[in-house]
Amino acid sequence: MNSSQSSFTDLNDWALIYQNLQQIKPEQLSSKLNLHFKNLPDFNDFIKLYESSKIDTGDLWNLNEEHLLQLIVLSLNPKCMKNRFNWERVQKLMPKFRSLPELYFKFQSFYKPLFPRQPWSTFEERTLLQIIINNSSRRKMKWSTIAYQYNRTCKSQVLRNAKQCRERWNNKLDPQINREPWSKSEELNFLQLLLQNGRKWTDISMKLSMITNQRRRTEFALKHKFKQLRKYYGQRAKRKCDLKVSPHWNILEADMILYKIESLEEITKKGQTQKYSFCEFWSFDQELGLVFIKNGSLIQL
Repeated sequence: MNSSQSSFTDLNDWALIYQNLQQIKPEQLSSKLNLHFKNLPDFNDFIKLYESSKIDTGDLWNLNEEHLLQLIVLSLNPKCMKNRFNWERVQKLMPKFRSLPELYFKFQSFYKPLFPRQPWSTFEERTLLQIIINNSSRRKMKWSTIAYQYNRTCKSQVLRNAKQCRERWNNKLDPQINREPWSKSEELNFLQLLLQNGRKWTDISMKLSMITNQRRRTEFALKHKFKQLRKYYGQRAKRKCDLKVSPHWNILEADMILYKIESLEEITKKGQTQKYSFCEFWSFDQELGLVFIKNGSLIQL
């Protein structure tokens, strides 16, 4: 925490902010923003709000801190908050240190949605892809930082938050996505992981990729494959399974998955035995023997 955040900073700054707030009409802003207040606080309450916002909650925001952020940004006019200088000013006025992306996206989260979720355009996807590729340390980068860079670069009317950027990359843009048809063995491995891990799609995607030594399946693809199991709801496996069952599943869900696992194991086993054709034969010395045919050649056992 820097010196500007260790006390109530420059009183003149706060006096100016408080003066600017008097021009605000909360009842008009409430149609666009989810405000934490209906009436503006007086100056003493403003100071108390600042002090109470210092409570340490780790990375989590407390309500007073969100309330103060709303007042500070609105006093500086939210229409002019796109340039870096103003957000740095907000950062200095906040009682606890918050990164610029944190401040930016926290305030954006107060806006009431005006339109349904907008589909991604080709230009938006290219912009996001370029930002991620250009960051060699993208595995260490926060998605909030990527989203912040994206919105500043793209300058689209549709703002994208960290979750949207992460999902678009993981489900569409990542070149490591496996889009090939599912094999029976891969589906079997998936169901075994699903039974043991529950609906932990990210973990299952990573583990499945390691088992099959292939590119990863998206969370969307895994969820879709799971939904296809619904037609087996109420079915039960004939044999007892030694696999660990996640407590996440109820009895019917576990039976449904086990039933499909058993079916795939039978298909896989049958497919392996059908690779060879067995037949009896009589040798020249009239002794009964057994051979199998492989690649058109007769091989004696």
